[in-house]
Parts: sequence; C-alpha cells; structure tokens
Amino acid sequence: MERIDIASVKGGVGKSFIAYFLTRELAKSRRILLIDKDLTSTISRVYNIKGNLLSYLVGGILPSMYFREVENGLTVVNVGCSRKIKNVEPRKIAEIYSGFSDYDLMIVDNPSIPSDVCLDTELQAYYTFLNEKRLDYNLIVVLPSNQFLLDESLAFMQLFADYIKNELSTSLGNDSVNFDIVSSVINMYNPREKIDITKVENLTNRIVKIPFKKEAIYTPLNQLNMPKEINELAKYVLEYLESK
Repeated sequence: MERIDIASVKGGVGKSFIAYFLTRELAKSRRILLIDKDLTSTISRVYNIKGNLLSYLVGGILPSMYFREVENGLTVVNVGCSRKIKNVEPRKIAEIYSGFSDYDLMIVDNPSIPSDVCLDTELQAYYTFLNEKRLDYNLIVVLPSNQFLLDESLAFMQLFADYIKNELSTSLGNDSVNFDIVSSVINMYNPREKIDITKVENLTNRIVKIPFKKEAIYTPLNQLNMPKEINELAKYVLEYLESK
C-alpha cells in the first residue's frame, strides 16, 4: 500500500478540505484508506466516526468505533492524534494497518507540522507494517495564498524535509530515503493577491490553485460541491501511483 501525506506548516489552510474531496475522487477508481490524524478529527466527524484508534489501543472502546467504510472504495480511520500515542507500541498500530493491506493507497490528513505529536510513532508503525528499510515520504503540501505566510511555509518545509531525510530516517533505521512532493496546493487562492508562484515551483511544478469559496468557511464538507480543481490533483496522484 503506497502512502501520500497531506501536510502544511500552519493550521486553517484546508488540509481536511483537500483530503475529503481528493479521497472521494480517487475512490472512484482505487481503494483508498484515509487516515485522519488531524487534531480536530474534522473528516471523522463528517462521517460520524465517534471513536479513535488510540482510545481503542489503550482500551475502552470497540474496534468498530474508530473506522468506517464510508462508501465503496473509501474507508476512514480516525487515529485521534494526541500524546496518548506515547503509550502505544508502533507494532500495535502496524497490526491495525495490516488489516487494510488490500487497499491501493493510504492518504493521511495530518495536523500542521509543528503540532504533529504523532509523527515519529505513526511513521514507524507504517514502516513496521511494510517491513521495509526504505523511507519513502510523499507529500501533498497545502500552502496559504498570502505571500508572507507562503514564504514562511516554504522555508519551514525545507527544514522539515531535512528532518525527515536526516534525523527521522536515522532514528527509524531506514537504509534509504526518498522525500517527494507529489503536488503543492495553494488553497483559497485569490488572483488579486499577486503571490510569487516561482517560489512554489522550486518545490514542485505540479501546482494546483483552488479558488477561495466563502461558503467553505461555514458550510459542512458534505454539503459543499467538489471543486473542479480536485480532478487535477487526483490526476497527479494517479500519475504518482502509476510511476511506482
């Protein structure tokens, strides 16, 4: 099972929005496992998943409460990312992942990078499940449409890449490391904002710009229309899968 993480440096830029619609689109042709690691469990709440994986592993809830097959080809697992993960062996999470090994792709909706307390343990669980010594970390980066915040995010993303390639890969015992940006999404894009796209092109030329939609601020995800730009993002993901 391949994996793509959806990540950003700051909160509120629309990671869950992207993950929700992207996985629905991909599920039309692939079996998709959506891992909800977001601190607010936004997608899990939309799909009425009341429990979470960490609570199950430390005891207290039934296994059926932390995941749901929400539609044909798409299953959502609510991790419930918190400091509880320090009490869980990565092997236990890996055993859960092995139960979904027939899926084509894992998409992970992450907290913002600075607040991801689950990062090391959850990644270790994934590579324990794969039983491989390679670290193949693939990202869809969600970026803000403000130039100052965009520059700040790009600078921090470089630091994050260095952390994955050096410190984390060493601590996980990986023999080889690949860090790849599948696509960069500029969400809530406003053409009047005059941002410098060339700086994003240094990260990747697979850029998707999703226009600002006021209704997305106050309307539940399951009541919004899918943005047409999601098709372009899904195309990049499918091209990535075919290249493997």
